[in-house]
Amino acid sequence: MTPARRAAVAVGAAALLAVSAPAAHAGQRPDQGAPPSHGSSPAATPYMGWNTYYGLGAPTETEVREIADFLVGSGLKSSGYDIVWLDGGWQADDPRDGRGRLVAHPDRFPSGIPALVDYLHKRGLRAGIYTDAGTYDGGETCGLGSRGHYQEDARQFAGWKVDAIKVDFLCGITEKLDPGPAFKEFGDAVAKSGRRMLLNLCNPLTDDWGIPHTPAQDAHNAYVYGPTTADSWRTGTDIAWGTPSAGQWPNVLRNMDANAWHPEAQGPGHYNDPDYLIPMRTLQDGSYELTAEESTTQLVMWAEMGSPLVIGSDPRTLPRQMIDTLRNPEIIAVDQDPLAIQGVRVATDATGDVYSKVLQGSGRRAVVLLNRSDRAAERTVDFADAGLAGKVGVRDLRARKDRGKHTGSYTVEVPAHGTAFLTLTGRDDAPGASLGVRSDASPALVRDGDRVSVFTRGTDGSLRQRTGHEGRGDARTTGLGGPTHGRIVGAPVAHTDGHGRIDVFVRGTDDAAYRLSYAGGRWGRWQKLGGRLADSPAVAYENPGSWTLFARGTDGRIQVRGPQTGWTSFDGPEGTSLYGRPAAATDAAGRTHLAVRADDDSVRTRVRDASGTWSDWSSLGGTVSGSPTLVADGQQVRLYARAGDYTLWGRTYATGTGWGDWSQEKRFASGAFDGELAAVAGPDGTVLTAFRGVAGAVRQGRL
Repeated sequence: MTPARRAAVAVGAAALLAVSAPAAHAGQRPDQGAPPSHGSSPAATPYMGWNTYYGLGAPTETEVREIADFLVGSGLKSSGYDIVWLDGGWQADDPRDGRGRLVAHPDRFPSGIPALVDYLHKRGLRAGIYTDAGTYDGGETCGLGSRGHYQEDARQFAGWKVDAIKVDFLCGITEKLDPGPAFKEFGDAVAKSGRRMLLNLCNPLTDDWGIPHTPAQDAHNAYVYGPTTADSWRTGTDIAWGTPSAGQWPNVLRNMDANAWHPEAQGPGHYNDPDYLIPMRTLQDGSYELTAEESTTQLVMWAEMGSPLVIGSDPRTLPRQMIDTLRNPEIIAVDQDPLAIQGVRVATDATGDVYSKVLQGSGRRAVVLLNRSDRAAERTVDFADAGLAGKVGVRDLRARKDRGKHTGSYTVEVPAHGTAFLTLTGRDDAPGASLGVRSDASPALVRDGDRVSVFTRGTDGSLRQRTGHEGRGDARTTGLGGPTHGRIVGAPVAHTDGHGRIDVFVRGTDDAAYRLSYAGGRWGRWQKLGGRLADSPAVAYENPGSWTLFARGTDGRIQVRGPQTGWTSFDGPEGTSLYGRPAAATDAAGRTHLAVRADDDSVRTRVRDASGTWSDWSSLGGTVSGSPTLVADGQQVRLYARAGDYTLWGRTYATGTGWGDWSQEKRFASGAFDGELAAVAGPDGTVLTAFRGVAGAVRQGRL
C-alpha cells in the first residue's frame, strides 16, 4: 500500500462518459474474443475476505488470530469472507535471513507464518500474504521486495501453504519499472510454485501521487496486462489513508469511477479491483470516516461491479447493523453471480447514475440507482436501459422485499450518498427475432437472395445450420457435426457465392482450420486447411476459388492462407498482442480490410490493395470487448463492435474519405448481445445480423 496518498476530486460522470463512449463491453466468455484468464485461478467468482492494512496497519499475530475468530463467530466467514490477508508489516525489519529466505517479524509474529496459516486453515479460512514486485531498498519505500527472488518467494509462500498473494509495487515505482513485465514474471513464478494461489496485483501509481510516470506505469492501465497475468489487479490508487481520515466519500466515488472505465477486462477468474471496503472506520473524535449509508453504497457498488469483497476495516469495531449489511445474502449473490459480468452505467445525470448488470439466466438484471448528491432524491430506472421489456418484477435487495411488478420504469427515493439496489425480472429486449436455439459461441450468417442461413455451435460443440427465407416461418435445422470428434471450437465463419454455394470455415479441436462446402444441393466432407490457430478464423471471401483466411496463431502472429497457398504469417501492430479473432472483408475495389482487437482493447486495421500490398497498421480507437465485425457493401465497409456499456457501436469506411466516427446502434440496449455480431450486406443498404443474446439465445435481425 502507499505510505502516503494525495486526495483527489472524484471523476465526474460526464468525464467518464467522454472516456468510455466508444468503449466496448466485455463479459469475457469462451471463444468470444476474450483474453485468457490466469490459468491457475482458484476464483471462479470474486474472492472475499479481510485485509490487515486499513484496520490494523502493521499487524500482530494475536490481532490476526482474534479477527480470524471474529470472522467465524460473527458469521462473516460463513457469508463468504474467508481470506485472512496479511498486508505489509508481517515481515522482519530485515526481511531476509542469511539464506535469502523471507522471515516474519519475531515480535509481532513469534510463532511464524506457517503456524498462523495452520491456525486459519483449521478454522476453514484461507491465508493471504503480501510482498512487493520491486527490489527491496532497505525500507525506504517498501518493507520487503521480491525482485530477484520471484521464484524463491513464490515457492516459499507455497511451502507455507499460503492461499493468496498480494503483490504491491512501491519499490517498483521507485525503480521506475514497468509493472506489466514485472508482474508477469512474478505471476509465472507463482504458476510454477506447485500450489494454486490467488494473485492480486497492486500498482497504486496514478496522477494523484504527483510523480512523473508513463502511461504503462499508471494503475488505470493495468487492464492491459492484468487479465493474462493475475486473478485481480488494482484499477486506481488507494481508496483512503492507512489511518481513518475525514472526507473519504469523494475518494470512494473516485475509485468506483476509475474501476468503471474497463469492464471489458473482467470475467470469471479475473477481476478489476477498486481496493478494499472501508466501512465505518472510527475517527479520533468518535465519529465515522464513512457513514453507514456511504459504507453500504461502497458495498453495493462493489457488488454491482463484481469486484472482490475484501473488508479493510477492523470488523471487531463495526456496529452489528453494518455486519448484517456486509452479510446480506442478496447483495453478496449479485457479486458472486457466476457470469462475473461487471455492471455498467446505463444512465447518468447531475444527481447520480443508473448501473445495470446482466445476471445468470434469462430476463434478470441487478440495477443500482446511485445518488451522488448531498440530498435525498427520487431516482428512476427505465427498464429499456437495462434491456428489459414487458411487466418487470422489482425486488429491493437491501430491504430483501419485493416491490411489485411495473411497466416501463421504476422510481424510488434514494438517500444522500446512497443507493437503491434492485433485481429486475422481465423479458429480455433485443432487436430481431429469436431463432429458438442457443449457442455458446457467436454465430455466422450468410444470405443468398431471400434465403438466410445461420450457423451456430451447439452446446455439444457441434456445428448446426438453420436455414429459411427471411420473414417466413419455414426454417429448418441441420446438424453438421464437426471435423474433429464431431465438434468445432469457437465461432464459425460462413460465406456464399450467391449461387447456392456455401463455404464454412471453423477451428477444430486440434487447433487446425477446416472448411466445409455446400454445393449441388448437398454438403461435402470436411477439408483440413492446417495451421495452429489460437482462436476462430476469419475469411475475406470473393468466391470459392478466391478467398483469404486470417487467424491469430498460437505464436501470437496473424496466420494467413488462401485456397491454393500454404500458410504465411505477419506481426500484429507493433508493441501490442492480440485478443480474439480478426475480422476481414473485401470491398468492390478488391481491397481486403483486416481489423483486430489489440491488448489495450482498441481496434487496429490495415488494408491490402488489389495488387497485394499491405498498408501500415492504424488505430480506430475504441475499447472493444469482443472481436470486431467487418461487412463489405460495395465501396463501403462497416465495422461493428460491442461497447463498454454492452451496447453496439459502429464505424463506416468509404472510398475517398476513410473511416467515419463511432456511432451507437441504439436498437441494441445494454446487455442485448454477447461476443461479436454476425453480419452480411442486405437489400437496400441494410445489414442483416445474427447474434448470441442473453443466456446464449440466438437472434436474427437487421440494422
